[in-house]
Amino acid sequence: MVLLAMLPDSWHQALQYNRADISDGQYWRLFSGHLLHSNHWHLLMNLAGLLLAMLLHGSYYRGKMLTLQWLLCGLTISLALYYYSPEIHIYVGLSGLLHAMLTLGALKDIQLKLSTGWLLLAGLIGKVGWEQWHGPDAELAELINASVATDAHLYGVCSGLCLGLLLYVWQRSGKK
Repeated sequence: MVLLAMLPDSWHQALQYNRADISDGQYWRLFSGHLLHSNHWHLLMNLAGLLLAMLLHGSYYRGKMLTLQWLLCGLTISLALYYYSPEIHIYVGLSGLLHAMLTLGALKDIQLKLSTGWLLLAGLIGKVGWEQWHGPDAELAELINASVATDAHLYGVCSGLCLGLLLYVWQRSGKK
């Protein structure tokens, strides 16, 4: 993500989630937009969030599984933005995926009978609910020089819940 931030603006234009260009068949934008950021503050906050997620649940993530989770959740978030948030024309940032990762980590904590999983899941749901009710934080939008896509946070939690449920059912069916 740091290397992508150093690319010329024309590259950012070619990689960001852009509704019109996705409609024209530029499907890579469904994935690449999650790795771009509106400015260095946005990038730093998302890197801090990634560090937090890895500190909390890094032991749960392995290379191939983490890649698969990012691909599935990233695609789900982007498709949800495309179909359910038509007012969002441009989207960049990792926050939707961070919400998915934190949700998956919380679900794994719950599966391992760690009470912190319930606290984290309740906190995520409360945060997303608050954002949906009150809208995005104006000061944060000013700092990152972009609108805060609170719908991406919602879709991140939803994709994490769905993927977590699928993984749980898959694991349980393999134990029988």
